Amino acid sequence: MVRQAVLTGLREHGEKIALLVYLGIVVAVTPVLAQLYATAWTESHILRSVMELREFVGIGQGVINFLFLGFVIGLLALMTLDPKKRWQALLIWIGLGVTLFFLASSGTFVPDVSQPEDAIAILPGLVLGLLLGGGRKALELKQMGPIEYRRATWSIYALLVGVVFVSLIEAHIVYPEFIEVSEQGVTILSPESSGLSLRADGLAVNVLASGVAVGTARRFTQYESNDSFFVLGPPASGKSLLLIGAYLKALERDEDKRQSQREALNPSQDLMELVENLDRDATDWIVEATGRSELQHLEFKFVKGTLFPKNVTVSSVDYAGEHLSRIPDALEGNISNPDAELEALTEGIRDANKLILLIDLERFVNNEGLGLAEYFSILEVAEDTGVVLVPTKADILADQYWEATEQDPQDSFDDFKQFVEDELSQSQQFSSLLRQTPELEVHPVYYETTLNEEDERVPARDDRGSVITVGFGRLLQRLGG
Repeated sequence: MVRQAVLTGLREHGEKIALLVYLGIVVAVTPVLAQLYATAWTESHILRSVMELREFVGIGQGVINFLFLGFVIGLLALMTLDPKKRWQALLIWIGLGVTLFFLASSGTFVPDVSQPEDAIAILPGLVLGLLLGGGRKALELKQMGPIEYRRATWSIYALLVGVVFVSLIEAHIVYPEFIEVSEQGVTILSPESSGLSLRADGLAVNVLASGVAVGTARRFTQYESNDSFFVLGPPASGKSLLLIGAYLKALERDEDKRQSQREALNPSQDLMELVENLDRDATDWIVEATGRSELQHLEFKFVKGTLFPKNVTVSSVDYAGEHLSRIPDALEGNISNPDAELEALTEGIRDANKLILLIDLERFVNNEGLGLAEYFSILEVAEDTGVVLVPTKADILADQYWEATEQDPQDSFDDFKQFVEDELSQSQQFSSLLRQTPELEVHPVYYETTLNEEDERVPARDDRGSVITVGFGRLLQRLGG
């Protein structure tokens, strides 16, 4: 329970903790890097020789400084406008300010604003940064949703990697001078000695700081989550309805935003056809079980996080539940010529780093077999794969929970989760599954239902005629975490 509480706390406040960690890294690492840059400039030969080429076109060092600074500011400005990278950009702004302060203090890089003819160079640098960073996107009327300036983000990362790499070489590799730049031109010298040596003073600290800075910046460039999911479930356990409910909940998350700020969810055609079927008739489910030789590619995207948002793609192949019994043998290579459907399923499981295992609560309440036997064999083969356990059709237990506690499951969902887990633990199969995967969480989901004239459960509808989902928001948070 303590471990679960810690994991839940990290999931809820993980972004705030990450922000404090990143801020600490910037404050600790930036002064070290600034000193590295200053040392590299002082000790450099190739870099200085390249910079001296400006004299052939009559450009002063101050112009170069302002041009480069404007270029970086242009890229950072676009990164700041990117809603998924604003906090990362703020951290980089802090790092840039600290770096300029230390370089100015050492007299290495001092943009002299008292020279207007030099300072004006910041404008073409700014324009260049905006153009190369993808600033023209802001002028395109066809843009839907928030604009991502990925090119600007990657350019900032590439600049950092390049500057750090060159600085490490110039500061710690001693080599003979072989280039001379003068009024007569560039002369390649024959060095008296061809030997190279290592300047080890401060090398370990600089390499460590550089590695931390580059690694952190690399994380700042990520737009997509690394998680990939695959749904497994017995026949008629609600695989299609699970993806539909998750998609509908993802749609609701952006309802309070302006149209221009809403993320495109990019649903697949098969998913939209299922959603259309569910909306077609307000008196029944309409969504039929997937045929044995039929595969449906269900996919959509949602954004997880507020400080450091990432695009999470929920993608699965919906299949006939009868295939579940054949999957363990296929994964172990015991089926020589698997059909296309089975091959697609095994490939999806191997490619996923998280499996969503469905538990059919209707079977449990009706004292039918849960059909979980194949899960154990699958988990043995995919032992390094994460597991999310999702009891479906939990509306059946929601009624029991209300009778036992007189509380609405939506108002006390954590207690309802525990209630569902306690009820399911009466099943030996379920208890064994929990023991095999002790770190998993149970995330019940359901559609609110009502009984029709034939005493069958059909989806309840709100005032707008839409189905009412419960637990899917929590599931999306778990998938995104």
